[in-house]
Amino acid sequence: MGVTYRDTESLDEMSLEADVSLLSVGERARHARFVFAQDRRDFAAAHALLRRQLSMHADVPPHAWTFDATPEGKPCLSDRLIHQGLAFNLSHTRGLVACAIGRDVDIGLDVESIDRTVDGRDIVARYFSPGEVRLLEACDVADRPARFIELWTLKEAYIKAIGRGLSHPLDCFGFAFDGERGIRFMPPPGVPATPWTFALLAPSVRHRLAVAVHAPSAVVRTTDVTGDDTSAVPLRTSDW
Repeated sequence: MGVTYRDTESLDEMSLEADVSLLSVGERARHARFVFAQDRRDFAAAHALLRRQLSMHADVPPHAWTFDATPEGKPCLSDRLIHQGLAFNLSHTRGLVACAIGRDVDIGLDVESIDRTVDGRDIVARYFSPGEVRLLEACDVADRPARFIELWTLKEAYIKAIGRGLSHPLDCFGFAFDGERGIRFMPPPGVPATPWTFALLAPSVRHRLAVAVHAPSAVVRTTDVTGDDTSAVPLRTSDW
């Protein structure tokens, strides 16, 4: 399973025009509705990245991919392309876009900036499990904002993988960090933990990326398409 990401801060006008040219009519309409130029840039870069990466897995040109959504709202390939067997997920935050692609698996992906200003206390009280609350309280104060983002990206990746979105109660499952590199998943009641693989990575010093795959011992490969020929720094994984 592959995860591809792209730093968007240094994108030039020509690259942005090329990205927009790949978007569908509906995507261009959504792109135009963003108020801030950075948000328009990241939306176009994310959707163009997904289209190009999908075309590396099937004989379909990037502009020709069409998309639908499940009854729960999770994006998927349209009926005429579903036979390709490809699963994907897409995420973007200010300055970074990423997509995950695999075959015949459920995938969730989330990227977040660790330096964004957010008061997480209300979010933690409403959406984090008791174990996650204790994990945050045990952190040094200076480490708490980054740890909050790391837990949040993992939670987002899981609910995106199951296709339920924020309609799924977020406090009924959680994650714990074992040792220096481990992730332990505490699933919702009645859901087994074993078929899931999770990975937490740092695609840059300012960002965190989390992947959830409904498959045991899934291998997650990351690629930076900005030309640096680097991979995201692995921070933690549930397969250890």
